[in-house]
Amino acid sequence: MNDDDRLRRFLFEDAPVRGHWVRLSKTWEEAREHLTLPGPVMSLLGESLAAAGLFAASLKFTGTITLQLTGGTGRVNMLVAQATDAGSLRGFAQVDAASTATGVRFQDLTGGGRLVVSVEQGDGVEPWQGVVPLVGNALSASLESYFAVSEQLPTAIVLAADAGRAAGLMLQKLPAPGSLGESEAAGVQDVWEEATALLATLQPEELLAWNADELLRKLFGSRDLRLFDGESVHFACRCSRERVSAMLQGIGKAEIDSILEEQGAVTVTCEFCQKPYRFDAVDAAQLFIAGTATAPLQLN
Repeated sequence: MNDDDRLRRFLFEDAPVRGHWVRLSKTWEEAREHLTLPGPVMSLLGESLAAAGLFAASLKFTGTITLQLTGGTGRVNMLVAQATDAGSLRGFAQVDAASTATGVRFQDLTGGGRLVVSVEQGDGVEPWQGVVPLVGNALSASLESYFAVSEQLPTAIVLAADAGRAAGLMLQKLPAPGSLGESEAAGVQDVWEEATALLATLQPEELLAWNADELLRKLFGSRDLRLFDGESVHFACRCSRERVSAMLQGIGKAEIDSILEEQGAVTVTCEFCQKPYRFDAVDAAQLFIAGTATAPLQLN
């Protein structure tokens, strides 16, 4: 069975350890179709999209997870990857033309910025946000740091992306029952340390090529695992004229009038899918008519 554009969950039967696996093919192709980025930045975006899919696998409500890399001095000015509980993914990256960084390593790309993880649930629930520094030599190190700091959940992650696919595998050690004795707790720790050591041997080309069942068998063949049926993932952008209208209303009439006077129209292009939305003078005037409904202002 082909596991492309699938998310799969699994459990260790003999220890409180769970895992998520995802591989993007058509989803990754569509997500980067309209983006023009240097190769290393494109690979980082692919890894970020795979990571967002892994994170969203834990959502137990209708919502969106956003991973944002920002604030650094490297080549990447901003990178955003989003995933929803319904399996939709989208992302973009902006390159800082003024940056003098020329390397291809993670720190060359991000320049000591920060990782912002946002969770939106909707229905009037206040969004939650966690922030950690971008550390280590790979995105996975910062993601592991996020779980350790924000959720106190031991986590190991591997990510990979090339021109055709992006993939990720995540292991998490869940809280053990309080009734565990000392020897049982030590046994759980042994399983965790063995699993993370085996995960560290996984090569990027193997992560990208192997289906979930094959990969888990090769890595953890000595363990009793339960692999659940896969769920599809896909590229989808949430941009719309209504959302752009809300953003322009938030900017204010004076600023919009200034743009109209200078350019004759206001054009907003979605960062995720590059779709343009054009508002001429009549369209713009409609935005500020009393009683015009205004949608909540948010990222597209």
